Amino acid sequence: MMMQWETQIIDTVQMGGVLVFITDGAPANLEEWLKPLHEKYLGHIPFVKRSVNDLQSAKYQTKPQDMTFIFSSQVECLMALNAVLQGQRVLIGVEPLPSYKALVDFAWAPCELKDWKKGLESLAELMAGLSSPQDFLGCHEAPCLFLDRDDVVVKNVPYNKDPAKVELQPGIEDLISRAHGQGYWVALVTNQSGLGRGWISWPEYQAVHQRMLALLAEKSCWIDECVWSFFIDQEGVPAGRLMASLRKPRAGMFQLVNSKIKVNMAKSVMVGDSASDLIAAAGAGVGRLYLLASEKLNKEQSSLADYQMDHPSFQFEVRSDLKSVTL
Repeated sequence: MMMQWETQIIDTVQMGGVLVFITDGAPANLEEWLKPLHEKYLGHIPFVKRSVNDLQSAKYQTKPQDMTFIFSSQVECLMALNAVLQGQRVLIGVEPLPSYKALVDFAWAPCELKDWKKGLESLAELMAGLSSPQDFLGCHEAPCLFLDRDDVVVKNVPYNKDPAKVELQPGIEDLISRAHGQGYWVALVTNQSGLGRGWISWPEYQAVHQRMLALLAEKSCWIDECVWSFFIDQEGVPAGRLMASLRKPRAGMFQLVNSKIKVNMAKSVMVGDSASDLIAAAGAGVGRLYLLASEKLNKEQSSLADYQMDHPSFQFEVRSDLKSVTL
């Protein structure tokens, strides 16, 4: 039995995954296995070939949504890649031995080349009738309190790399506790261009971040999910060139949080101190937007007024402090 492997391929593609084929130790007829993908599904089912060295050296990386195929002649490659290979692992044509059974997720056996070609023939019909993948029962019910970091969770110290300078904003512990008490998730979404510029090292950022969490823990508070954007235009540090969509005012960080903890965006709340915070949240469908007063309040209100000229439905409220934020 092939464990409905055609459906598993479709699930992988719908989730944004790629089919990965390892070249080391591959069967001599590997191109015959890839031929139907070239001829029938090019542009519809993405697939790549990678060597063990490509993946071990991080020249290329796999994602949790990917699906990697391992033939019986490649078990040693699987052992070598275990620490770096993300996503589903499929053993083709043979049942796994006890010594490496825990390293694979699916065994498609029997599955010879003729079976593979026959299965791929049926994919076109299945793909024509696709609907959205089923999600967890009851997900997307809980709202989320989204928080910017600097001048919202902690007092702003520009490009801070010193954990001793971390200080919680007054009222943040009460706001987070109220949110959790009302069934909200709480998520941090913060632009951190200092990392992208190379002005802050990762260990320095980690120390500041963990000091913030430690101070919240002392108040019996916690944040459920933390994401950050390193991107900054025209910077030379590699981290600063990647994933522009995460940087506010783009909505990428909100989408990333939603993909993981399943948020009811319409009932969610954003608290930020800048126009980009609120514009990003609105782009992601967050229902209530609060601009927290700071030294730059007039400038941010002016930016938001300009944005409203082109987006008349955009609405936000100004709050003088965190205690006045309503959930």
